[in-house]
Amino acid sequence: MVLATAVIAGCGSNSNDDTGSQPTPTIDTTTQVVDPFVDDTADGQQKETVTRIIALGNERKAPDNAIIAALVASRAEGFWRVHHSGSAGRNLFGWSQKWDNRPALDAGAVTDAIQTFYAGADSQGEAAKNGNPVDYAVAIQLSDHFGGRTYFEDREAYDDNMSYLGTEDKVRSAYAEALPYARAAFYELN
Repeated sequence: MVLATAVIAGCGSNSNDDTGSQPTPTIDTTTQVVDPFVDDTADGQQKETVTRIIALGNERKAPDNAIIAALVASRAEGFWRVHHSGSAGRNLFGWSQKWDNRPALDAGAVTDAIQTFYAGADSQGEAAKNGNPVDYAVAIQLSDHFGGRTYFEDREAYDDNMSYLGTEDKVRSAYAEALPYARAAFYELN
């Protein structure tokens, strides 16, 4: 409504031909309205996973930033799917199944993966303070909070070359792309 009024107001006759003196529009054109579950082809599995991530975060009394960071990491690592097929099965945060001997779809394994992420979130004080869920999620994922696992080495396990996440810059870029979906899902389901 305000935009339409501004456009109509700007349509009047203007005898000033100096277009360089016109004010620059201040509308934020980078704001995206996204459907967080647009690519959910597994009968609502994404929504179920997101609901679980949010619920466990709320149970832990995690700040919103930590919950959004968990959603960012899970979205970027596998589109909120609880199971990644292939030669190296992975949990919803992208970690290989060598860290958990239970079946990938086991409810306990999924809950433990989420709780492990939040445990890492608790240890990332400085990253949490900057307020950027992408920085926070990357810091959590790149830190060793599970005992012996290393992010990039884990992605090379079983010849599973996840090249789109092969460097920290690529991880950060993938996580930044996931952020609008994570925020939209958080505000829809929280």
